[in-house]
Amino acid sequence: MRLAPVLAASVVAVGLSLTATTSQAAQLTPLNGIETNQSLAAPAAWGRYCWRWRNICASRWGWGGPRFRRCMWRHGC
Repeated sequence: MRLAPVLAASVVAVGLSLTATTSQAAQLTPLNGIETNQSLAAPAAWGRYCWRWRNICASRWGWGGPRFRRCMWRHGC
């Protein structure tokens, strides 16, 4: 049995055990300016803008294909 693979495996094992014990979880702090009943998510922009682009992308690329979805994504819908 060779000594180098055993030595390398033990160094890796010791290194992994030391890094696992020294890490600490980040402290969760409340966000300033946002109340508890507010959300960070913005409402979806499915107004007349997206309706228009849905029709344009469907006429260009067909309905529901990968190019249609990419077209909608590129226009923020």
